[in-house]
Amino acid sequence: MRKSKVETAESRKRILATAKDIFLREGIAATAISDVMVAAGLTQGGFYRHFESKEHLVAEVNAVALEESCAALAAAAAGKPPREAIDVIVYHYLHQLQEGPPGSLCPMANLSSELRHADGHIKTVLSEGYARLVKLFASYLMRLDYQDYVGLAESIVAVLVGAVSMFSMMPGGAAAEAILANAQKTVTLLLQNAPTSSTLAR
Repeated sequence: MRKSKVETAESRKRILATAKDIFLREGIAATAISDVMVAAGLTQGGFYRHFESKEHLVAEVNAVALEESCAALAAAAAGKPPREAIDVIVYHYLHQLQEGPPGSLCPMANLSSELRHADGHIKTVLSEGYARLVKLFASYLMRLDYQDYVGLAESIVAVLVGAVSMFSMMPGGAAAEAILANAQKTVTLLLQNAPTSSTLAR
């Protein structure tokens, strides 16, 4: 008996959710398609009914992970004044490894060492996720009257992604914590020193 469209869609969602958790926890290269399918409670042969290849799965997983990560950050900042909203987003992004479940991690920071070798499709997905995070920051920076609010948002995102990526490679301890603390200070300095429309009008 053929699976219904609803069952097929549910299986696909289960594969994506399972792969997202395993990729972010174990890494992409260390995870085989069979690992994902067994963990999802599905047969390995059914994989190709949903995805053309592992690369196709990786692209889809990154799209989902980036969407969920940005949505969680936006929800945490919702309703707060612009400056406070930025602080909240920065804090949650920097502390995602300590406070969030693996499935809520941002792949730009946590899979960067593997994704730098990804194919064009995957890099397009990452570029779109990056643009979405920049847009989130820019929406608040614009309200604070920063002149180059997009450029400032791009600088902040670069600091955060780099800091979390470095933190994830450290064995822990004071040196690892210093990475996050210094990233926080760097964002503060960027915000303090970036020109606003009012400062340029003087």
